[in-house]
Amino acid sequence: MGAAALTLGLLSSSVAAAEVTIGYLGLTDDARYHPDIVYTRIEIAPGGNPIDGATMGVSDLAVVSDAVGQTVSLDHVEAADAPALIATLKDMVGKGEHFVILDLPADLVDQVAAAAADLPVTLVNATAPQDYLRTRCYPNLLHTAASDRMNADAMVQLLRTRNWTRILMLVGPHERDAEMAASFRASAERLRLDIVDERQFTLSTDPANREANNTQLITGGADYDIIYIADSEGEYARYLPYDTQLARPVVGSTGLVASEWQWSWDRDGSTQVTVRFEELTDGRRMTGQDWATWMAAKSIVTAYAKARSDDPADIAAYLRSSRLRMDGAKGVQLNFREWDGQMRMPIVLATHNAVIAEAPLEGFLHQTTTLDTLGTDQPEHQCQ
Repeated sequence: MGAAALTLGLLSSSVAAAEVTIGYLGLTDDARYHPDIVYTRIEIAPGGNPIDGATMGVSDLAVVSDAVGQTVSLDHVEAADAPALIATLKDMVGKGEHFVILDLPADLVDQVAAAAADLPVTLVNATAPQDYLRTRCYPNLLHTAASDRMNADAMVQLLRTRNWTRILMLVGPHERDAEMAASFRASAERLRLDIVDERQFTLSTDPANREANNTQLITGGADYDIIYIADSEGEYARYLPYDTQLARPVVGSTGLVASEWQWSWDRDGSTQVTVRFEELTDGRRMTGQDWATWMAAKSIVTAYAKARSDDPADIAAYLRSSRLRMDGAKGVQLNFREWDGQMRMPIVLATHNAVIAEAPLEGFLHQTTTLDTLGTDQPEHQCQ
């Protein structure tokens, strides 16, 4: 449904909350958004703060807010550590901000959500993909960031479709690498793919570690259809394609990558989204994290406009309900899963400049919605 049609549907509603402030809580000097430049001065991960996505989300739905007499603003606040973030969140709630987008690393999302469990606030995690956050079962935590498991399931669906079923896994030394690898293992098991071997790589130049730091050596001695690499820093992964013992595709942290968004996606109105974002940011290309903050802001604005109530509890209930139907420029309507608060969404599988596929892929069925073939399904979900 377009913005104009939605506006017509809202004109008859009566909402008392004319001034709406959406909170946006970030980490001071967040290292995730520093340009990741290695010693050769090559930029691996371009910098850029996803607050831009939330800003665009509020702007995109201004016509809807205007139609119901609301003025929506974004309160962007940062703090340096967990105690300061928790104190800042309490101040935001005290000022009447009952919906706050969290742009934080996973460990800080966990601590802030735990401290806010009894506060009258709904938190939306927009940038932390770790699966364990979805099993915490905090009563007021939602997620617009795709989970690791969703990304892994999307990739595994493609591998199964292409009949690339024998996988060599390469895993880095960091905790984040292990988290991504664990999600991929679970996805591979679900669709009965065969992980023929799992090997640890290192960037060390120590000759004693040649089998772990040499790409041709670490990819030798096995027969496989595909290489999956979990490398959160990206420094090792960038050397892997075209330098393997066997001529095989590479997926995971390089080569073909799963994400919420890729700037080259050109269907379902996505080109207009990309253009608006680049105009807002002086040419910066939209990333998956930008898309997730954009959707977080749009979802909250929509809930305020359509709940037809100024009670934050009613608005939160609408946000979590099946009545919410969001356009994410992906061809389907999106909402949040009731069991883990995760936004349902298609996942794009892309190279650095082209989308190869969008999951869920044809042929993967589900009794409720094919979107639930991506991520932890309700029968699998357990609170921890």
